[in-house]
Amino acid sequence: MLCEAVKSYLANAKGMPFFYAVGDENYNQILSELKQNSVIVDRISDFCPKDDKFPDIDDVIDYFRTLDTDYRQNKHVLIGLGEYLALRGSAFAEKILRRLDKTTLGTARVVLLLRCVTQQVNALQMDDNRIVEQNRLYIEENAVSSVTVTCTSYFSQKDVAIGVKKLLHDLEDGLFCNIHAISALDFSQSLVPVSYIKTPFVAIQHVAPGVELTDSMGTTAQWEQFYQELLKCNGSLDKLFSRYDCADDFEEDIYEKCAGLEFKNWVFYISLKQNYDRIQNDYLAYVVANTDCYEDLRINLLTGIVHIPRSDRRFHNLYTERKKLVKGFPESEIAAFIRENQIDPMESIYRYTDNTKMEREAIISWVAQHGYIAEIEIIYPALAQYLGEYVFDCGGLSDELTKYFKQYRLMKVTNQITPEFLAQVEQNAQRLPYTHLETRDSAILRIPDKKDAFLYWIDALGVEYLSYIAILAKKKGLSIHVDIAYVELPTITSINKGFFEKWAGSKKEKEPRLDEIKHKEEGGYFYKPGQAPVHLASELEVIRKAVDRAATELAMHTCKTFVIASDHGASRLAVIHHQEEKYDTDTKGEHSGRCCKEFADADLPQAICENGYLVLADYGRFKNSRAANVEVHGGASLEEVIVPIITLSLKKQCDLIIKLINADAVYCDRRLGTTIQLYISDADNTQSISVVIDEKRYAAKGSDKTHYEVNLYDMRRAKKNISAAVYDGDDLIGTVHFDIKGKMATVSNDFDDLF
Repeated sequence: MLCEAVKSYLANAKGMPFFYAVGDENYNQILSELKQNSVIVDRISDFCPKDDKFPDIDDVIDYFRTLDTDYRQNKHVLIGLGEYLALRGSAFAEKILRRLDKTTLGTARVVLLLRCVTQQVNALQMDDNRIVEQNRLYIEENAVSSVTVTCTSYFSQKDVAIGVKKLLHDLEDGLFCNIHAISALDFSQSLVPVSYIKTPFVAIQHVAPGVELTDSMGTTAQWEQFYQELLKCNGSLDKLFSRYDCADDFEEDIYEKCAGLEFKNWVFYISLKQNYDRIQNDYLAYVVANTDCYEDLRINLLTGIVHIPRSDRRFHNLYTERKKLVKGFPESEIAAFIRENQIDPMESIYRYTDNTKMEREAIISWVAQHGYIAEIEIIYPALAQYLGEYVFDCGGLSDELTKYFKQYRLMKVTNQITPEFLAQVEQNAQRLPYTHLETRDSAILRIPDKKDAFLYWIDALGVEYLSYIAILAKKKGLSIHVDIAYVELPTITSINKGFFEKWAGSKKEKEPRLDEIKHKEEGGYFYKPGQAPVHLASELEVIRKAVDRAATELAMHTCKTFVIASDHGASRLAVIHHQEEKYDTDTKGEHSGRCCKEFADADLPQAICENGYLVLADYGRFKNSRAANVEVHGGASLEEVIVPIITLSLKKQCDLIIKLINADAVYCDRRLGTTIQLYISDADNTQSISVVIDEKRYAAKGSDKTHYEVNLYDMRRAKKNISAAVYDGDDLIGTVHFDIKGKMATVSNDFDDLF
């Protein structure tokens, strides 16, 4: 309510202005009541000559003095003056107030509604008793103000006062608390607090007070763009991170998110820093905590484990979490990790994973130099499985071959030959123990139902891989039967490809890559003496894919049996032995000297004459041939001449019916993943049903003996052409195929959302 003093002033001309000091709380109400008393409102902002120029006080005083002659209505209130004077400082405010106190108005009446300068109005009262005697001053009891100003150029035009004129206009409208403005004027003496936002990062802190970041985490340009994006998201960090697909699921597609210099990659780093407490992967949390700038994130993800000693109680967990995290990193990125990890050889082996070819080769190199350790079973399971014992079942030779090939595998990996093993090879060259086995062609001839069998020829597949293949078959739930046989001499493809050409079945295919890895230019391996057998990593990958192919063909019921056979084996030890025969020969050594065309009067006890060739059964070489640099075949060592015939089939041969229920309506959920429903007509163990997708297993939950629900918890995005292998325990029983669609709102969903 208006004070009596101002009511009296408006009713009786005094010839001088009235000073009315008010606070934020009653400002708008007092101004409204003045308007109701037919008082005309004048704004100090109207006296600004330009948008960012202070008002001209001379113009204000001239305007006052002409009020009684230029207007029929001569009751006015001037607003904004107190805020303006406060922005200029105490000394300026007191000076102008004293000047206005002496300004004559004639018959006009002007109320100066003043905020922010209560102390200066009180000083005026103390200096001039006449103003009190004339009843031209009133200080409201609660004449305090909380006005503050933040000068910035980082807010949108709708949120900021551009220039002092707009700033004063907003204050005249009664705004208080903090007001953002853009101005080049000097507010250093201001009575109201004035702060400055000179960087986009500080602006972000004002828009999103909960930000837990530091300016050094980004460049000015990055923070500038981040700030603009934050405004589009109404100041919500979660909305901004969601827009850039990094609000959650920090581990998903992490390489794609962090490998690049684009703004979106940097935003991912910022989201990790801001949401550190929400990171579930312990290794990722460790890396984020120890990464101070985005450019280091990718390399720290790769190499952070190097700085954690194996004795650290967290090591095993961090190793496991890192392995999952960096699985999607390409080979080209791994080099930096390997280079740094080699600093301490005795620690390095425990940090490698089998994620990449480069790491697998590094593991083999380490084992070749330092020997086999039990931890390889965890670090590189495939290598441990290759080196594992395989018990041959081929009559009287079973024990001998079991022992021989166990030693052979270990010496291949460690890149050495013991004198005892070499002596065994030389004895075998005299005994030819393999002749007690059946021939490969005979074993293949015995395969039943060839029309329903798929013959898969892996060139240069020897029996050394059987321990690995048996484990792969078990993991895939396949039944495996192995026949051990020998091939014709010399052990070259041209002599031993008849089994494939004469195959009576309709399905057959050749896989050449194993042979290419061993000794052809396409394999990409070129050794110097003493170099570790790192090609083994690629060999094991070829074999893994072959068993995968078998499982797929059998699950798709394109065949009833999948037969893996070979033309010959190969020897690594014959290469690293570096032996050359020292005698004259009428023919040139072939296949790195492992054989040559038969010639008269040849007298070599370790050479076998067959198919017009002289074939060496030890690790020797005929003259005049180029030495092999990886592996060799053509001779008659056990590893070259003995081959497996592997018959794979599904363990469960009953007429199972496996169906995906509502296959056309599989939708993903951003929080819960994707759920599929299966119908399985006959399962041996209803508690052990699972599906495997991209080598990841998901447990099924049965509602009864034939219906199962599977939550694919980490599949939160649309994806096409998914193949899911269905397992009953360890047995592969079939596959289902489907597409995951983005979650779509239905009419019923929309209706339910109303309640």
